[in-house]
Amino acid sequence: MGTLDNRMSTHPLYSHRTLKLGTFASNVAGGCVKSTIRGRADGSWQQARDISVAADSMEFEALVPLGRWRGHGGLTDHGGTSLESYTWAAAVAASTQQSGVFSTSHISTVHPLMAAKQGATIDQISGGRFALNLVCGWDRPEMEMFGNRMLSHEERYRCAAEWLHIIRTLWTSEEPLTFHGEYFDLQRARISPQPLCRPCPPVMNAGTSETGRQFAAQHCDIAFVTAQNIEDISSQVTSYKAAAQEHGREIQVWTYATVVQGENEADARARYREYVHEAGDWDCADGQMHALGITEDKMSADMRARFREKLVSGGGHLILGSASMIVDQLAVLSKAGVNGILLSWPKYLEGIHQFRSTINPLLIQAGYR
Repeated sequence: MGTLDNRMSTHPLYSHRTLKLGTFASNVAGGCVKSTIRGRADGSWQQARDISVAADSMEFEALVPLGRWRGHGGLTDHGGTSLESYTWAAAVAASTQQSGVFSTSHISTVHPLMAAKQGATIDQISGGRFALNLVCGWDRPEMEMFGNRMLSHEERYRCAAEWLHIIRTLWTSEEPLTFHGEYFDLQRARISPQPLCRPCPPVMNAGTSETGRQFAAQHCDIAFVTAQNIEDISSQVTSYKAAAQEHGREIQVWTYATVVQGENEADARARYREYVHEAGDWDCADGQMHALGITEDKMSADMRARFREKLVSGGGHLILGSASMIVDQLAVLSKAGVNGILLSWPKYLEGIHQFRSTINPLLIQAGYR
């Protein structure tokens, strides 16, 4: 067992850097983008390892996988080829030395006793660098693969509260846990060894509704948010941190971005057109919208067009331009109060190496890293 309450001083997510960084979705073929562009993430362990090692060499604070069980069709069937996130994290933990390593776990697909044991094992492998990305719900077809009914919105968070309570109790208590809840029933459950990270590994959640915001504020260490513009992201940072304070807690707020780097802005925009408008998998984007229940009656034609393009292009914030322009855009997010940004690239491995050689030194020079 690790030293009591060592997390703030030893876990990478609590580094003192002004802007924390991470990778996102390197365990999925295509990464975040729905495109047939040559050089996109191929979904192999070999490339996922190389991406993680590159991020680790820059001391990125977080390596975060997607949790996916099926694709959304089209030419790429994005999400259909992916490495399962707990086993991916165990292998990444053994291949890196400095970055925080996440698993992304749907509460309805992994029993909390199993999740606690797997998380503790990964934390042991990593030397105390494990973290958990908790997902309360996703699209219905994925949940139906497990024979699980899709819980209502409010139920998902009640279930998640039980799930997380069980895991944290198993991670911290020396006594066997007997628990009789609304969703889970355990008899004298325990795990050994427990995590090295004490009192327990950090937990992230991406709830966007008011219920989700309150859940993250009360139960989680990191809120993962998306926004359309800088004013929106600044408002969300303020909202989540104020909600956490109401519960006597502190919370980090992270977001994610797709990086498109060129020699200059015109070159970067040409690269964007290539992977989105020339090689984009629009049928796959339509498949995901259908799975999410986003029908024509729920969005205007203009909103649907913008949402489709965002799904194809990688989602999150679009960080586009030359190296210095990208540094400036990352700085704007940092100044808006964001603690950390998960990054992905259309040509993932090429992009992260380019980031390491050209952008990371500028961030260090500017005092952000």
